[in-house]
Amino acid sequence: MSDSFLSWKRHLFADMDWLNDIQPRAREFLSRLQDPATPDYFSYSLTGDIFSEHTRQNLAGSIFALKLFHLLGVTNPDLIADTTQRVLSFQSSDGTFADPFVLRKRRIRTFLGTLKRGQLPRSIDEDYIRAETRQAYAALWIHDRLPDFIPLSVTTDSHELTSYLSSLDWTNPWSAGSHLSHQLFFLTLLRNTGTIDETTYTQAVQTIQTFLTGIQQTNGSWYTGSPSARQRVNGAMKVLSGLTLIGAQAPDSKALIDLCLTNPAQAQHDACDQINQILVLRYANEWCGGTHRHKEIQAFCEKTLHEWSVYYHAQVGGFSFHRDAANRHYYGARVTRGLNEPDIHATVLFFWGLSLMKHLLPHPTLTAIPDILV
Repeated sequence: MSDSFLSWKRHLFADMDWLNDIQPRAREFLSRLQDPATPDYFSYSLTGDIFSEHTRQNLAGSIFALKLFHLLGVTNPDLIADTTQRVLSFQSSDGTFADPFVLRKRRIRTFLGTLKRGQLPRSIDEDYIRAETRQAYAALWIHDRLPDFIPLSVTTDSHELTSYLSSLDWTNPWSAGSHLSHQLFFLTLLRNTGTIDETTYTQAVQTIQTFLTGIQQTNGSWYTGSPSARQRVNGAMKVLSGLTLIGAQAPDSKALIDLCLTNPAQAQHDACDQINQILVLRYANEWCGGTHRHKEIQAFCEKTLHEWSVYYHAQVGGFSFHRDAANRHYYGARVTRGLNEPDIHATVLFFWGLSLMKHLLPHPTLTAIPDILV
């Protein structure tokens, strides 16, 4: 091992000292979010929740707690079982999940926002319910706690699938890619739980992949029109989060790496763009065997980690969604006062980002964070 490599490694690790005790500190933070009287209830933020003032619903807190149990190595079977039951208590008869508090709080804001953009929503609640349903099932799946029967209605007909995907606005690939990813998630969920058979699943997945082939661009991403570079990268992330579920690879991983490194994401109001980009780089780098611009990828990761340290509240152990504030809105609903403190949503997101980054950058703390289904 060369002296120059050892020197680089010492410099790199010195700049990551804030990571050294991040998992045990985050476990302490998660414990502080628990209600002593109801241990399966987890606050969204440390002290600024609006949830706790008006309702004890807060489905998001329990979903994110289940994900953090996995990321942080929390193995208490009673706690996992109780939190699982709390999540399942929000399941509707059609198999979907939603928080009544969030539904109520987001409707006016969502309706006015779509009108302002000159759009009429297909359903004010539809996008939120699909996203929250995926979050809930992913959290249950991680702990092998899926219900025996999942009555979700998911089309598997090739014509209907193509029509649905074509109806999405692919000039906005971040949104359209999200819906495509949900479709692949739900199909895989239903196949794995025996609700649909392997032949039906394979045909539906092939239909989606054929559709994607028709809109893939030379830079590796999937869209139509001329979306911004940010949209192209974030849209690619959404598509990849679906393709990885079905064991598929992007046809041109090197082009995706070029797209990301030519348009490196910045941590501005929050770090979501960087986490999205890390996911694209993580899989594209694997698919090309780490042979394309790998040192540049690592340099991007180093810079990103330095910026993420600003979101980390070392004295408490969690991350805040914004540099100086907890997340205020969840799917358009106001859920916290936005105080300068960590929140459970950001803590899940950053740990997910770190679990992705471990495949790109060597560090013992990153290696200890397990991969997670999203």
